[in-house]
Amino acid sequence: MYYNPNNQKVLNFNTKLYIAKYKETTQDENLNQKQVYYEPQKFFFNIQPVNKSSEIREFGELVNSMKVAVITQKQKYLNKFNEFDLAYLDGVEPINELEYGDMANYRIYAVRPQNTIIKIYFLKRVINNQ
Repeated sequence: MYYNPNNQKVLNFNTKLYIAKYKETTQDENLNQKQVYYEPQKFFFNIQPVNKSSEIREFGELVNSMKVAVITQKQKYLNKFNEFDLAYLDGVEPINELEYGDMANYRIYAVRPQNTIIKIYFLKRVINNQ
C-alpha cells in the first residue's frame, strides 16, 4: 500500500484492462444506428469496487454493477477517456471480435478528474453474444 499526494490510501494493485474509444455512429442497411469504436488499447490501472458512502448515495443501485479505476498519473491520462467508451474488465480480452467493442463488458459511465488523480467509473453492460 502507498499514499498518493492527497494522502488517500490507494491499493497498489494494477489490473490489465482494454478500452475501445468511441469513434462515430453509423447506420446499417436497415437504417439502425450503430456505434463504431477504435481498436481497444491495453492499460494497467487500479480497479476497485464502488463502495464509498458518497458514491453509493450518488449512484444508488447502480453501484452493484459498477467499478472504479483510480489513476494517479493525472497529466498522462487527462482527457484521454470519455463517457461511452467501452472497457474490457474482469479478464475479458478483445480476441476474435467481429467488430471492435463486441466483447466489451463495461462502458465508461463517468470520468472525474480530481486534484491529483482521475477516477473513471465503469458500468457493466449486458452483452447478447456471450
